[in-house]
Amino acid sequence: MDASTPPYIFEAALINSLTEKMPRMIKFYFSWILVLVASSQSLFAQNKQPVQSVPLELPPGFQASLFCDHQMCPDIQCLTTDSRGNIVASGPGYIRTLIDTDQDGQADVVREFAASPRTGAQGLFVDGDTLYCIGDEGLLAYQDADQDGIADGPPKLIRKFKAGGEHHTHAIRKGPDGWWYLIAGNMAETELSGEISGNSPIPLPEAGVLFRLSPDFSQTEILSDGFRNTYDFDFDSVGDLFTFDSDGERDISLPWYRPTRVFHTVPGMNQGWVTRSWKKPNYFEEMSPVLAELGRGSPTGVVCYRHSQFPKEFQGTLFVLDWTYGRVVAVKKKRQGASWIALSKNFATARGNYGFAPTDAVVGADGSLYVSVGGRGTQGSIFRISYTESQNSDSSGIDQQSKSDLDEVLNALQPLSAWSRAVWEPKADQLGEEAFLKAALDQDRSTEQRIRAIEILTEKFQGPDIDFMNSMLLEESRELRARAVWSYGRSANGIISPNTLKPFLHQNSPAVVRNGLEILLMSSEETLDAFAAEIAAGLGHEDRVVSYLATQVAARMSNEGFQNVGELARKSGWPAAMQLARSFIDRGYTGHSYAWHEIGLGALRRHEDPESRLVAVQLIQHGLGIFGDSTGHAAVFDGYLSRAGLPEQQEQLNELREQIT
Repeated sequence: MDASTPPYIFEAALINSLTEKMPRMIKFYFSWILVLVASSQSLFAQNKQPVQSVPLELPPGFQASLFCDHQMCPDIQCLTTDSRGNIVASGPGYIRTLIDTDQDGQADVVREFAASPRTGAQGLFVDGDTLYCIGDEGLLAYQDADQDGIADGPPKLIRKFKAGGEHHTHAIRKGPDGWWYLIAGNMAETELSGEISGNSPIPLPEAGVLFRLSPDFSQTEILSDGFRNTYDFDFDSVGDLFTFDSDGERDISLPWYRPTRVFHTVPGMNQGWVTRSWKKPNYFEEMSPVLAELGRGSPTGVVCYRHSQFPKEFQGTLFVLDWTYGRVVAVKKKRQGASWIALSKNFATARGNYGFAPTDAVVGADGSLYVSVGGRGTQGSIFRISYTESQNSDSSGIDQQSKSDLDEVLNALQPLSAWSRAVWEPKADQLGEEAFLKAALDQDRSTEQRIRAIEILTEKFQGPDIDFMNSMLLEESRELRARAVWSYGRSANGIISPNTLKPFLHQNSPAVVRNGLEILLMSSEETLDAFAAEIAAGLGHEDRVVSYLATQVAARMSNEGFQNVGELARKSGWPAAMQLARSFIDRGYTGHSYAWHEIGLGALRRHEDPESRLVAVQLIQHGLGIFGDSTGHAAVFDGYLSRAGLPEQQEQLNELREQIT
């Protein structure tokens, strides 16, 4: 044992060593005395029972067992892992650490970290000796400076958010850039916030939002909006972010019903929630790409599996949880253009009448998937789902390849989790920036390793320089080039070199171009004016995500810059002209006849193919004020009538009526 050994591990080892040579009866009583003393700061130490299997339907080779029951943690709302790899759970009035001292897959010690928050946490993340929590008044920080597994005192309020309710502020995670990401539902009143950065991708949010906050919480950006009640999110191995949002259950059986949806949440894009009577369909221009539609349900946890215990086919899989129908769904992605397509299939469901209402999930240090149940005052438990046929699985996994400290850092499993960070971050600090620059450029390394090197450069050091970016232009892997562009934007502190970024905006990979436009979406007006040709080309791009982001960038340009883009776009044809008109509307010209009449109606008259006509119709809708709540009509018409009301241009409106007819 050493100074870094957790107290509860020491307690178990002490009992074993002191009782090893005692007579059986004395050993029995002495062990219990030691347990009582050692557990004086713990909630209780469980009398070990055989590991109990759980009746869940799982793919072949997987098994589920009970990690902890409701006596240990009732009504669990949220999970995370700490820096030692322990599971941390929260429900109303508690945060508790679950300790498996003998590593048999069952918690035997429960330590109460804090008897709060009153509402229970709906977001948890451990960073070193600090536990961040969403509950009560907002974002709370608990310190554990002495590392005894118990909060040193009451939490500090870092930032006020509306928290504690089911449509309030939820999950918090530390992203691959070292910034904080925080998600909120449509009743969190985030539109009232006056602390949004001027270069935020979403300047005026609607409904629920995805926040990005600087490491010291001093800067706030809104990356995406239009959520109803997304509870959780996660990043994949190439850094894209995924969410699982609620349906419009009041509209079930009606033609405009929208199911629960798994989104690739793109900065600057929307998730569709407008009002309780109107939710946008997938094909709307502003919508983040939808990977899966999962029908009725109550979305809860989201986690991307980046470990090696599960077979290769499940590595990189996105697992999303549905509380209402008791299921964990596996979403397997494949790159398509700037985004992804996916296949989804139930991974874990209850067998028979067994109660299974999953609220959250984390990947443990052992590679098992830990799933909590609870919510709304129900009994709580945590199930451990593991792959038992390990001899047949592909566990060549990244942990098996490690040969040096640099390899161990680049190959770290679940690298954004607290237990993984506790291992690789000190080594990364010791290795220094140069080691990761070389690794990112080393073509003998895997793409995954090089992407991790880029992310570490971004979070821990200064990010890529111009020479590095020039080298990346020659790389074959689009994912590597896209991640380099992402890193450049995160590291440039708003000072973007046109000569460095422009070549990436001309590449044939929509994923690379998308990342470049995301940079511009968070850049100053002065910076954007130098990219007129690239923005104009983006407006006419065949990839919907790319063309929409280009419209949002164009909407932020100076008048002179926008005019330059307009001259180029109009020469490119109707697709670019229609997207330019959309930018014109977003610059504050809702209702202007140029957009909906001259361009929208003009395109509708000229085009016969369904895709072009759909874009034209959406442009007209957008130009007339789009749908949504308004004092001018009843809620039942939110999906049919304009928010702004129709303009007083009857002759032009009649032309539109005739064309629609």
